[in-house]
Amino acid sequence: MKRQTHDSGFALPTLMAMLALASIATLLALRNLWVNEQLLNAEADQLRTQHKAQAVLATALADIIGTTNATSGSGEVALNLRHTMGNTTQTHVFFPASMSEYDTLRQRLGISTCSAGICAPNTLEVNATKASYWKTQTATAMTVSANDTPDGENAAWYWVEIFPQANASGFIYRITALANGVTSSNIVLQAVWTRDDTATTGQWRSWHLLHD
Repeated sequence: MKRQTHDSGFALPTLMAMLALASIATLLALRNLWVNEQLLNAEADQLRTQHKAQAVLATALADIIGTTNATSGSGEVALNLRHTMGNTTQTHVFFPASMSEYDTLRQRLGISTCSAGICAPNTLEVNATKASYWKTQTATAMTVSANDTPDGENAAWYWVEIFPQANASGFIYRITALANGVTSSNIVLQAVWTRDDTATTGQWRSWHLLHD
């Protein structure tokens, strides 16, 4: 009988130790599940944000190849100032159709490089291939309408840099798209597009994701 009492005295601490170890193992497993869930959510948000940025590139291209007339939601036809230089008293930025119009755009921009998402840089900005540069330039960007993005206002922007082609009458367009995710993710895409002889077709020359 004394031996049974002695064995029982060892059994209880052993059982408690096993239960403690099992609890720790359960907590570690739950923590790993939580970490994996957070990583999956972050990865999914990053992927959604990249898809959004790709859609912004298409929105910017539609802006580039737009026409001088625009139809409002009520069906009224109005002048599209983004494709009309206007007269010398006007100051809005626009997509130029000739070198003389490009010179006018440069004059209207003054010391600025971009306004309302239309850019005409005098030289290549060395930081323009870094994501952080564009994240600080949203004040000069074209904001994507809340109707065109599922995440509402202030979720996506784009810039179109216009460069005259050497020994040609057309232009090269470098499009930069910035999209913010639901969490803290953000994506900056940059692509180069050139127009064909027709007014509404062209070719993508490059496409890449910007980093720092």
